[in-house]
Amino acid sequence: MKRNLLWRTILFVSQTILLSGCTSALWDKNTFYHSYEPARPANLRLFYSDEKRDVLVQYDEARDGAAPVRHRNYYADQNAERVNNHRRPHFTSVPDQQNLHQIPITNAPAGAASSSSSSFQGLYATSLSDADSFTLYSREEVLDSYFLPRYAGRSQRFKQVLLTPFAVAIDCTVVGGMATLYFAPLALSGLSGKSL
Repeated sequence: MKRNLLWRTILFVSQTILLSGCTSALWDKNTFYHSYEPARPANLRLFYSDEKRDVLVQYDEARDGAAPVRHRNYYADQNAERVNNHRRPHFTSVPDQQNLHQIPITNAPAGAASSSSSSFQGLYATSLSDADSFTLYSREEVLDSYFLPRYAGRSQRFKQVLLTPFAVAIDCTVVGGMATLYFAPLALSGLSGKSL
């Protein structure tokens, strides 16, 4: 009887620590989770780089959709697969402006090439003001469509590991207090020799 009570108590304590309380909240996948997405407005700017032979995308990024925003730069073709898979692109610093040709962006649908006749190689892009994407054109030809990055932040595993001993101590204190309330009448009755 006493052995069963001991095993039930150990099972109860283990479940309490692992399935509820501070420890489980600390190791929940959404604890310390951050998402990154284009800010509102994204302040999108596009440039063609002679050196990289790629489109440099500049935009403003917000963490968890809130301020403060960060100015970000990445190359569209080099990072297309990463961005489409909701992974963090390889960001870059702004290269020498002399090797960059600004690409005009219009809100008009395709066929706005007349406004881009003076742009480098007839390149222009269309993007709605509230959209997180743009389509790149060369004169009348559609080159490709791109989304701006949306991705989850890096794991904060180090913080979780560092805070785990404190969370377990708090959980054990709570479980110890509950066990004391549960077993105190049994212990007191055993000391006094009376049964409850």
